[in-house]
Amino acid sequence: MDSRSWLLLEPDPPEHRLPDDLRARDGLGGRDCGWVAQMRPFVRHFSRPGETVFDPFCGFATTLLAAALEDRRGCGVEIDPERAALGRERLARHGVDAPIATGSLPDTPAPRAYSLCLTNVPYFGCRWPGRDEAGQLYLERDYAAYLQRVRDIFHAVREALPQGGYCIAMAENLIVGDRMLPLAWDLGRVLGNLFVAREERLLCYARPPQPRAPGDPRSDRSHEYALVFQKQPETICLQSTCDELDAMRAAGFGYTLHGSFAHWLAHGEEALKRPPADADLLLDDGDPEALDRLLHWLHERHYELSLWGEPVRPPLRLERWAEHWYLRAQRRDRLGRLVRLDLGLASRHAQLPPVPLQRDG
Repeated sequence: MDSRSWLLLEPDPPEHRLPDDLRARDGLGGRDCGWVAQMRPFVRHFSRPGETVFDPFCGFATTLLAAALEDRRGCGVEIDPERAALGRERLARHGVDAPIATGSLPDTPAPRAYSLCLTNVPYFGCRWPGRDEAGQLYLERDYAAYLQRVRDIFHAVREALPQGGYCIAMAENLIVGDRMLPLAWDLGRVLGNLFVAREERLLCYARPPQPRAPGDPRSDRSHEYALVFQKQPETICLQSTCDELDAMRAAGFGYTLHGSFAHWLAHGEEALKRPPADADLLLDDGDPEALDRLLHWLHERHYELSLWGEPVRPPLRLERWAEHWYLRAQRRDRLGRLVRLDLGLASRHAQLPPVPLQRDG
């Protein structure tokens, strides 16, 4: 791929399209089947020959076929058994060996280890005529619950993806009823809490305008966003983090530092293999009111607060905080400098030796 922010895609040649007989056996008539041409440039650019490409929403195995055409291996997970069977049959006709597991992350893992996750997410608001499978995103009735389910799936992707591997997801903002739901942008926020954002591409499909089919929440289906993320530690700005920790102490909030940032304070950068990705703080949870004041203080300083990628706002029940081990507070200034604080409760980390550290000066 070149450096343009958009790609104009031509329709697949007949030999790469979903065969008509397979399309006729699908409850939606295969109208949500992606293009092989949509996936091939990303397979080429973000993986190497012989590596494995994974699709957690495998559908008709379009991504896996694209991977095979680019001399890569493929594997997928598909929640609907009928679609999983259609995907396997499609691959078999091409002589492609790419396993498709029936189920959904995180309960059903990928059949193979992989270095690239490449997928098109199922759209919220679709009138799914198939089986009522638990976890079927097409059947999710509530948008917030849909995003939570997507977050859980991509969290499992992150766990399995090797360091440096890419996660690329494609989506379009939706028209549901008489308003737009910003699915592509919300998906970007979900992935941004799990990976490092790298780039985006606007995919433009060369085809005549299409009226929306009944129950299709997309517009004329002539464009999508391709959101490119990478699993890679993102280092924080050390000086900005020190300044924020000083401001926290000056505001009357006590803490104990541990982890890599504490190690850097004590021994300097030469003692670390890489700069810290966050500052780990232990807070005394004996005073819930003080913790609540701290969260409001962070919120007023425009920190984003989240529990394992799920955004939260104060006040927050301590039980929920404790269940997640730590709460993440992060913000980025106009120069791109990142401050990320992982706030743990001392009662959940009692096994750690309390070593309060102060920065000189």
